Amino acid sequence: MSVKLFERGARGMMLTDAGRLLYRYAVENRHQLDGIRVKVQEFETMRRGQVKFAAVEGMVTNFLSNFVIDLSANYPGISTSMTVVGSRAVAEMVSRNEVDLGLVFGRAPRRELIELARMRQSLCLIVSPKHSLAHRDSCSVKELAGLRVVVPDPSFGIRQEIDRACANAKVRLEICNETNSLAFAQTLAARTDLATFLPRDTAMPSIEAGRLVAVPLRDKRLEATQVTLVQLAGRNMSPSGRLVADLLIGRMKASRE
Repeated sequence: MSVKLFERGARGMMLTDAGRLLYRYAVENRHQLDGIRVKVQEFETMRRGQVKFAAVEGMVTNFLSNFVIDLSANYPGISTSMTVVGSRAVAEMVSRNEVDLGLVFGRAPRRELIELARMRQSLCLIVSPKHSLAHRDSCSVKELAGLRVVVPDPSFGIRQEIDRACANAKVRLEICNETNSLAFAQTLAARTDLATFLPRDTAMPSIEAGRLVAVPLRDKRLEATQVTLVQLAGRNMSPSGRLVADLLIGRMKASRE
């Protein structure tokens, strides 16, 4: 250090002012190193880390929100990053290795993606309690001919399934509004005579609040629609990422029971 750090005296060695400064620095540095060592070990023991998701909007309102709340309570050291986009964009983000996990509507749309879990999310007709179809036990697709609707744009898996079902039944809907926001679609359905199409779970907060009603659709394809948890094949997941994936797989399996 090119300075005098201690002095010799009758009672032994005494630190100089410069020596005391260096000593305090060494002690603080040791404490910081110990703290960093603990944090690094927490990554390996799955108590700390960040997990990035991309998901379709329909899964965020209820299912994923509840999952993230429970995850934060049980594993406060694990943070999450959530990007909400359409199914195609989810698949692209997972394929580009931009996120750890993705939730798409339907099956995995790319070969490089592997399916970790699937969960049924049957599509329902979503209307206000005052709508003429609100008190129906169910509806067939043919009964929807000419129905005034607000629908997700074509990037949404929901829209793609509805278009296929209507084409097969030779039914035309009166599309009054097209949107990339399922929340906006729900708001319009709750406040107007427009109907929309969503899984019941997506609209559950508004259904429980009495603002919307879900009417099941009698169509094998629409009853069998599902969401799929996907991951890039060969991706080296962190310990916290593997933990979150396992927890999410368990939650999706439990919802089927």
